[in-house]
Amino acid sequence: MQNHFQIKKTCVDIVDVSFTLFKIMIPTLILVKILEEMGIVLMLNEIMAPLTSLMGLPVEMAIVLTTTMLTNPYAGLIVFSNLPIGDEFTVAQATILASFMLLAHSLPVEVLIARKSGVRARMSLFVRVGGGLLLCVILKFLFQATGMLSGSALVTLPQLSATVGIQDWAIEQVKALLFVQIVIILLLFFLEGLRVIGVERLIKLALSPFLRFMGVGDKAATIAVVGVTLGLGFGGGLLIKEVSSGNIPKEDVFGVLSFLNLSHSVFEDTAVVMLLGPSLFIVLVGRIIYAMLFVFVLMKFAASLSEAIWKQHLTNANIPEQAKFA
Repeated sequence: MQNHFQIKKTCVDIVDVSFTLFKIMIPTLILVKILEEMGIVLMLNEIMAPLTSLMGLPVEMAIVLTTTMLTNPYAGLIVFSNLPIGDEFTVAQATILASFMLLAHSLPVEVLIARKSGVRARMSLFVRVGGGLLLCVILKFLFQATGMLSGSALVTLPQLSATVGIQDWAIEQVKALLFVQIVIILLLFFLEGLRVIGVERLIKLALSPFLRFMGVGDKAATIAVVGVTLGLGFGGGLLIKEVSSGNIPKEDVFGVLSFLNLSHSVFEDTAVVMLLGPSLFIVLVGRIIYAMLFVFVLMKFAASLSEAIWKQHLTNANIPEQAKFA
């Protein structure tokens, strides 16, 4: 009887999580495609062009950054694979490009997921784009001062085509959404299994010291586990559900989501950008350390702000009222 109840509860959670996530993803994907067809993406490229020099990247990388921010790292790699990149593209540049792609990708979808989870969109954009730009500038000066990673990058991208028609695009989106649905189903049953055998609790305990360092309470550990391993896209519905429970204080929601904005889906996303030939240590370990330090400073600053500023600029009404002063 107990097993039957758990299965039924998990199935209900699958429906709730899927509906919440797809309600955000589908309209956003369509809107981004419309903006692309209208030429808005090209305008954003012109805005991004000066930033590439600031980060130490060739100006041609602007369209890669723009595409990645509006869509995902996969689309960014498709664009990159069609650029005339020669031996002058260094490991340092590949590391800078990969780092920005990891921090500032899929913004329309993932910023809305963070907003639905209780963090204001303007704050998520500041953390991701501002945090990504800051990291890349730091890396640029580090590489220039030390001469590190000055060799040619080993780019292992296959030959890809950037010309995709509307029909092909629609088919690819349907395939992607079906894949997301399968992942959600497997994920929820997997997490339920972890709860049964007690593994989820062990992972939370392992994360707790790092969360406390950043000023985030233990109640946000589940959100951290889901986001770090699966990302905001796949784990978005679960993140929203966890926050809406009202059991997590607003400070912890803000802190953990700020951390996840900078460091999520560490396995899949890292594996994807490694095709550019960056330093694995920097894009994986360095990224996590940077995210922790960034959030540590951010939380120290946020702690000095008034409740009115929190409500206006940091968090929103999607965090239940009873959680705000927990």
